Amino acid sequence: MSKDKASGFALILLTTLCITYIVENFLRSAAGALTPVLIEELGITHGAMGLLTTAFFLVYGLMQVPAGLLGEGYGPRKTIIWSTAVTVVGVFLFWINRSYPVLFVAQFLVGIGSSTFYINSVKLMLEWFPPSWKATAVGVMSASSGIGNTLAYMGFPLVYERYGDWRSFYIIVGVILLLNWVMNLFLLKDRHPPNGGLKIHDMVESVIRVIKNPKMQPYIISYAFRSTNFVLGIWLTQFLIDAKDFTYLQAGQINSIGTLAAIPGCIVVAAISDRLKKRKTPLLFFAFMTFLANALILVLPAGSVVLFSAVNAVMYISVGYWVLYFSMVPEILPANESGIGLGLINAVCTLGISLLSPIYGGLVDITGNYWASNIMLLIGALLVPVLMLRIDDPYGGLSH
Repeated sequence: MSKDKASGFALILLTTLCITYIVENFLRSAAGALTPVLIEELGITHGAMGLLTTAFFLVYGLMQVPAGLLGEGYGPRKTIIWSTAVTVVGVFLFWINRSYPVLFVAQFLVGIGSSTFYINSVKLMLEWFPPSWKATAVGVMSASSGIGNTLAYMGFPLVYERYGDWRSFYIIVGVILLLNWVMNLFLLKDRHPPNGGLKIHDMVESVIRVIKNPKMQPYIISYAFRSTNFVLGIWLTQFLIDAKDFTYLQAGQINSIGTLAAIPGCIVVAAISDRLKKRKTPLLFFAFMTFLANALILVLPAGSVVLFSAVNAVMYISVGYWVLYFSMVPEILPANESGIGLGLINAVCTLGISLLSPIYGGLVDITGNYWASNIMLLIGALLVPVLMLRIDDPYGGLSH
């Protein structure tokens, strides 16, 4: 394929991957956005609601290393196609059922299906985009997650407030995913041939080698603590209702302003990194800004929707630093291990969400307030920039 045709295809690829990622982030955020509704509808505790979100994130986290390996063995295209089919099944199961156990299983299936997408879509973009645009391309797709999150956190309160039901809205988005899956059948294309399968012994050796790599260790550990940012996003709507006396609709507005701000946040952080030709400096700056914004939104006294929305917007713009990890890991690892490295950091973060989300809700049930839960999250947010002080800037070390 000529250079011009490859560039044109890269943009087509980015477009269809963005659509998939928008819907998958809507599905990821759905349980968090519906927390007040599901607690009342199902008659469950905060801890049980935390476990329902864990049904998604636990399997999503456990699948991250296999997701990278599946991409290496069978190619990103085939991996994305088959896993998205599983997501579609989970979506329709979540839509038609009203019992906690079945919703738990549906969340589990959506988690399995969604788990392979991000890692393998990043691999496709790193294959098709030129070096000077790799981080920006990853940033643009990552930014599209904000659209999906906003659709969930703003859409569900609006629809529920007006119609008293959320399932029709949910299934409409599910149908969009099904149509996009058909698009991906025709549009996704691997640039390099896959290895042709997985060898368990080689797989285990590769994973161990990446974990033992001293350059990777601060990335793995710090990204595990980044899970605290996700947990705050999951619980923010309920926190704003319980602790700040906002209505469900107002809390949804505040949360959705943040998720909307994440769209330019991911793009801006990635573009700044590419233009500065640095990764470490922007990562440290925006990670520390995330901590400060987290602290502010938690300690602010109950007040206006505008004030909380503004602080939440700053927090979500700053948290766009996470996209840099997905450019940095391929810059410190050889090409045949980059998928494993990306899978590992995504795994530890998602497993952290699975662990911390029910703990967060359980602490609220035990203490009757949010202080212990929020202090736990603030410590994790601060540890991200502290741990990344150890690294050397990896810019310019792209694996080809």
